Amino acid sequence: MIGYIQGIVKAVSSKQILVLTTSGVGYSIFPAGSLLAEAKVGEALEFYTHLIVREQELTLYGFASETEQAFFEKIITVSGVGPKMGLQILSQPLNEWLAAVESGEVDYITRTPGIGKKMAQKIILELKGKLDLSEGAAQASSSQAEAIEALKSLGYDQGTISAVLAQAPEGAQTEALVKFFLSHA
Repeated sequence: MIGYIQGIVKAVSSKQILVLTTSGVGYSIFPAGSLLAEAKVGEALEFYTHLIVREQELTLYGFASETEQAFFEKIITVSGVGPKMGLQILSQPLNEWLAAVESGEVDYITRTPGIGKKMAQKIILELKGKLDLSEGAAQASSSQAEAIEALKSLGYDQGTISAVLAQAPEGAQTEALVKFFLSHA
């Protein structure tokens, strides 16, 4: 299975990214919104993937983080939620979506295009209690996401940011993460 790709972006469209690896293989990826936002033609890109094998096709979906990838793999296990809907869900703030599932907020979940009240209830029923929503994990992922966005706005690329922040102390707040990056980059 293909779980991770690193390469140069050759083409970007509204729904796909073409990435050329050093081995000369080009992969066409259906990206989550966060990955699509950081893909720029001619620049290096590294990301996690999920491969779906069907009778007539092999389809790769790309994610900026392991958290996104893991959530995608969980959400598509719900009957009626396919990969395209999974990407729609990932276009929203992940920590808010996870909190809505845990608290049973049908109204928040139905804001996602393509999800009605019955589907929202089904998602809550099947996933409630099965997602890691410990307060520290949710806060850390939120702080990490904020730090990543702040560093991207300063011109740093996702690969560099991820590599440095992987060494940061666990549970650090946004400001501490940014300072850690700037002192270790």
